[in-house]
Amino acid sequence: MSLGENLKLRRETLRISLRDLAEKIGVSHTTVDKFEKDLLVPDSQRLIKLSTTLQVPIASLLRPPSQQIQLTCLAFRSKKIRKRDERQISAETKDWLERYLQIEKISGIQRIFEMPKGFPKKVSSFEEVEKAAKSLRKAWGLGKGPLENMTTLFEDKGMKIGVIKGITEFDALFTRCDDHSVIVIKDGLSRTRQRFSLAHELGHCILEADSGINEESVMHRFAGALLVPKERVFSELGKTRHKITIKELLFLKDKYGLSMGAWLYRAKDLGVISPDLYVDMRKLFSVKGWNKEEPYDDEKREEPIFMASLVLKSHAEGIISTSKAAELLNQNMSTFYSFEGESDAGQSATVCG
Repeated sequence: MSLGENLKLRRETLRISLRDLAEKIGVSHTTVDKFEKDLLVPDSQRLIKLSTTLQVPIASLLRPPSQQIQLTCLAFRSKKIRKRDERQISAETKDWLERYLQIEKISGIQRIFEMPKGFPKKVSSFEEVEKAAKSLRKAWGLGKGPLENMTTLFEDKGMKIGVIKGITEFDALFTRCDDHSVIVIKDGLSRTRQRFSLAHELGHCILEADSGINEESVMHRFAGALLVPKERVFSELGKTRHKITIKELLFLKDKYGLSMGAWLYRAKDLGVISPDLYVDMRKLFSVKGWNKEEPYDDEKREEPIFMASLVLKSHAEGIISTSKAAELLNQNMSTFYSFEGESDAGQSATVCG
């Protein structure tokens, strides 16, 4: 993307109007409009202010477009998404992935996702989806219990996990770039929604839904089955229930990292509760406002760490400069230096990347 396109993308991502940005950097809104249309180039003073206001390094704003980043098989977990948002998500994904591939090349350390043994699988029924989730757990040696950290698990398997901001009608997507398998999730998701989205997008990577079955329903079923195998549902709830308490659902949510709503849906799918009981419970959730936000949704989320670890390791070893490290992490220098309110500027690397 050009400088103007980068400016517009960051402004829209942060939900800043033309007039507000103009006021913050001390120019007219028509001047900002010309910046974004590449009709006018900001001077160094304005670039610094733009970098600060838009929370992005100057080097990232000036980074030339990457021609080699081509995304294929984009699979969104979202409501109906607008074309403008889809373009923004694609642009941000490409920008992040370009930086990710760059640090892999610089460090000489690269992870590639390897398809698990017996996959990809074509599924034509929900029973086959259940079996696929069970087969994956076996292939990866995960046992039948709760999965502690989905993000770390996926990164250890070679999946590239990224986080982007600014799109509301969007949870996650799966895509490919050459040999790389990529999942991008929206910033700010609750821990349980984040984990479910990761499992859902993994389904897009390793499963192929038959034409006679809804693809998104397949991925939802796979996500639930991966997070809580059928045997565990029966073990925790029994095979038939006429009532489930909120306290019980909260306990299971904490234990397995699966939302209360998803637990109810899983119980209905497996015949543990009746459709009528499911509807009654969802009505209760609606009254309490839990369809949008459940209790304890603000607990610590899982964070992708592999890319950042490569950057920090390369910086510590003097392979890249501090400014390069900040650029790769899409941070300003002050943000990169900041650690619990303290500066470690004196410990920065001195060798340029």
